Amino acid sequence: MRVRSVVLIVVSMMLLAFAIGCAKQEPPKPAAPAAPVADGKSIFETKCSVCHPLDRPTARKEMKEKWASIVKEMQGKKADWISDADAAKIVDYLAAEHGKK
Repeated sequence: MRVRSVVLIVVSMMLLAFAIGCAKQEPPKPAAPAAPVADGKSIFETKCSVCHPLDRPTARKEMKEKWASIVKEMQGKKADWISDADAAKIVDYLAAEHGKK
């Protein structure tokens, strides 16, 4: 009788510990930074929409090298409007979101 009580208590404690362990909420993991693409999109929308509607370039699907060539050409149309750093971010965005797979 005494052994049965001890076993029952031990099993109850194990179940309780298991239930408590399973009930713990993990803290939310921080979202993976999508900053380069989001940053590129923001710059793209700000800079490129000044000269033409955004549906024009986003209707295309190009390789990254072609996007780089197009953005380089656009840089030459208006001096100092798109910096090289901004151009790189725009190219990364266009290649990621509107690139040929």
